[in-house]
Amino acid sequence: MATEIGLNEVAADVFELRLPIPFEDGLVNVFLFPDGDETDLLDCGMNTEESVEAIRAAVQQVGAKRIRRLVVTHIHPDHYGAAGVFAGEGLADLYLHRLEVPLVYPRYVDVEHLVSEVRTYLLVNGVPDDESEVLSNSQRALSQIVKPAVPAVQLDGAETLEVGRRRLRVEWTPGHSPGHICLYDEGEKVLFAGDHMLPELSPNIGLHPQSTPDPLHEYLDGLRRLAGYEPRLILPAHGRPFTDAPSRVATLVAHHTKRLDQIAAIVARGERSAWEVALELWGPRDNLYEKRLALQEGLAHLQALAVDGRLKKFVTPTSVRWRPPSQGS
Repeated sequence: MATEIGLNEVAADVFELRLPIPFEDGLVNVFLFPDGDETDLLDCGMNTEESVEAIRAAVQQVGAKRIRRLVVTHIHPDHYGAAGVFAGEGLADLYLHRLEVPLVYPRYVDVEHLVSEVRTYLLVNGVPDDESEVLSNSQRALSQIVKPAVPAVQLDGAETLEVGRRRLRVEWTPGHSPGHICLYDEGEKVLFAGDHMLPELSPNIGLHPQSTPDPLHEYLDGLRRLAGYEPRLILPAHGRPFTDAPSRVATLVAHHTKRLDQIAAIVARGERSAWEVALELWGPRDNLYEKRLALQEGLAHLQALAVDGRLKKFVTPTSVRWRPPSQGS
């Protein structure tokens, strides 16, 4: 089934809706699970008129009159942005991992404290003063495309949810975001992968003020666990449905292993800040969003290397510096 609003039946009673976004590959996939007059929804796109209207049209297209449950994989704008439009009192029940919940208010409502915190984080990691001012303020624009909602259910992981006519197990997969979740149909071996496992892109795994302390190791551990399930179909949030999770995970693990080795080699040549590492690895970038992501990705790899003892991390109130093990003092 395909319609003018981009609705496709990708598994029995599971409909994928592709919504426009201004980053990643230009589209985010959300999923509808109809059950009579009601439907459940996995992720909800950004809070834009075009995106919201597409979801409302899709709800009608699958024969439903209302959204019953909204399950959100994580609170990035392209997955959570329209939560307050579709969930809340008298609307759908919102299901969200509990580690995502405390991130919402500082990120999208009262952003001033987070802007200040991010600026400090940028400065101590070697970003020049003028660039840190611009990069920290880029956070403000995101609040324009997000309408928050209070979750009715806070998830831990390992819950079984009734979603549409399916029973799906919640898989907590931190890394891309602290409370990122995937949903897995154990009977039919269908994985709703969110941003955790993508067919072509490697999701940004970043260390930053709202991340967990060691996101790269957590991300890789989650990939290996899901690959062990050997799902027959993976439905990602970006890109097209795919198969062969073990092969895709092997490719992603190899990608990050290569990047760890590249960064270790950079630091082996002498002490660096994370900003210096990012510039040396990826080169200068004009796009503000990409600059932030590059720094965060570099920091996640540096932290993993420090955790593994492959380099040393030195901190003061004004700087974070990375040295090879041979320069440990």
